Amino acid sequence: MAEGKIYEGAMRVGALREALRSRSHRISEHEVLRVVGKLRPVQDGAEPLRAAREQVLRWAAKRAGQSLPQGAWEGSAFELLSAGRTTLAATVQTENGSIWSIRADDPDKVVPGRVWSTEVTLGRTANDEFLLGVRLIVNSNETEIAIDPSVPGLVQQIADQCGILDGDFPVISTPHVVQNEEQAAQFVDWLSSRSRKLPAVVASGDERSDNPDTPLIDTELLARRMCGLAHVVVLPAKLTYALSDEVGKSLSVFHGGVRIYNPGFDLLADAFDHRLYHPQSVSDDPAAVVADIRKAIARDSLRRTRLGRDVIPFASIRSESLRQEQEALRTGNVSDSEQLDAADRRIAAIEAENENLKGQADQLFQLSEEEAARAEASEKQLYASWARIENLEHALREAGNEIDATTDEPQDWDQFTAWCDSNFSGRLSLAPAARRGVKKAAFTDLPTVAFCIRWLATTARDRFIEGGGLLANIAIGDGLTNAPCGSDEYSFEFQTRRLAAKWHVKNGGNTRQPERCLRIYYAFDDLTRQIVVSDMPAHRTTGAS
Repeated sequence: MAEGKIYEGAMRVGALREALRSRSHRISEHEVLRVVGKLRPVQDGAEPLRAAREQVLRWAAKRAGQSLPQGAWEGSAFELLSAGRTTLAATVQTENGSIWSIRADDPDKVVPGRVWSTEVTLGRTANDEFLLGVRLIVNSNETEIAIDPSVPGLVQQIADQCGILDGDFPVISTPHVVQNEEQAAQFVDWLSSRSRKLPAVVASGDERSDNPDTPLIDTELLARRMCGLAHVVVLPAKLTYALSDEVGKSLSVFHGGVRIYNPGFDLLADAFDHRLYHPQSVSDDPAAVVADIRKAIARDSLRRTRLGRDVIPFASIRSESLRQEQEALRTGNVSDSEQLDAADRRIAAIEAENENLKGQADQLFQLSEEEAARAEASEKQLYASWARIENLEHALREAGNEIDATTDEPQDWDQFTAWCDSNFSGRLSLAPAARRGVKKAAFTDLPTVAFCIRWLATTARDRFIEGGGLLANIAIGDGLTNAPCGSDEYSFEFQTRRLAAKWHVKNGGNTRQPERCLRIYYAFDDLTRQIVVSDMPAHRTTGAS
């Protein structure tokens, strides 16, 4: 009996291993990037959808390995079935507009078994807007796919020949070059425009180099590879000062650095939301920086857009197209065999759509797991760094050194957040609302604010760590008091967690004039052992006020 159970268990383990082995060799789809945009409106009597469709079909014909059907050039659905080079097109008519979509497969020229699939959707809305959606998918059994993402060449063809718009701004396959101060001012306005939906990669020149007008990275290559995914902008060294004057040094880019300005940028933005590649990193390995930018922007295109809303998968369009065809046959005078054939094709399309949806769900789950793992690793690394800083500071104090004695004071509000981050990391953090508050601060006594922040990061934090006490309604300086918020206590979010702002530092008097009224609302975070400033420097507007 025991031997039979052992044998049965061994058989199950063997079957499980075989199933896992076969699954590991299964071809699966991995979406690489998405392009979403609008076609330039009608000009000189040209029809945007027809012109864009012709560019797509020309591109597809070169990869199909055979001639496209004549009806394809008129916008009809068609199927060309070929191993590794299948090309399918479908059309859908709705009350609100029309959709034409194509999916073309192309074997990788270097990696055996890897097949690239490109899906292109062109649509016309009831408001006569002409929409473009492109998906690049790689089909492979590789467990890890190492690629430098690049948009399909058809996007560049459409941009060059037909015109693609991001809001009111043209999408082009070459870098935008800022040439004078007037254009620099326009450039800043465009960066802050709410109509901009694509990131802008701004490569600055370095006045210390022999060619101060030329960036350190290959912007021509980047613009071609990212056409439709991002704008690439060249900012000569002499014009970087104009950008810094408008947005502040913490949000600017200069000395040959490269920065990605994401959509939604404004003068109150958090600098960490707009990734900066420092000049030294760019100078050391410009090709690696370009490759990293390509990967980051392609990955961001998957987060920024939604399937079914911004981009419709080809499988869904084909399924709906066959449904409409089946409905037409059912009401027409056709034989049962023709209706059965239509039903079979629709069933096959639905099955393909289901597989597509499963693949999308698997990839989304994988992306969320990767993001969660990265966030967890970053948090652990951050907490470990803070603990090490805390131990080093304690050792310095034990040795009789005053660690904050030589800290330079910020000279203006533009320097304030950087001053906090560089001098009090691990002891005090500014929440997003506080960072926005200091960007538009009207309070005039900056040295007093710096004094309060230093007190919070040192004396107040130490007392919280030691168990609190002697913090309620105490004087911390001339006319400055630390007090509970009382009825003005509120909750806020910091790094995905909810904290309660129970305390605030305030100056004397009852004035609410922002030039003279100081309020610094904060919480002590037990997990990170730091003061978190929720809002400052003005009095918050509450129900009580």
